[in-house]
Amino acid sequence: MDPLLQYACKRLSELESLMLVDVTETVWPAEVGMVYGQVENAADLPAHDQRRLKHHINRMWLENMPVPAIVTAARSLACAMGEYA
Repeated sequence: MDPLLQYACKRLSELESLMLVDVTETVWPAEVGMVYGQVENAADLPAHDQRRLKHHINRMWLENMPVPAIVTAARSLACAMGEYA
């Protein structure tokens, strides 16, 4: 395999591991539930993707992102997760 292609594949794998964090069962703050409830089809995702989505919502909340921006990002993320589920 071409060394450049090998590097690209390795880098994609690294980035995917950062994006697809392994999230254990946890109790989420009410704010996470509020935003999660506004994400259409979130309940249709596999359980591990639902936990990842909640993790990302919580992270954005802790970074003080505005709620409308969190909802928009969560919807986009859920849509992408649904495509690969």
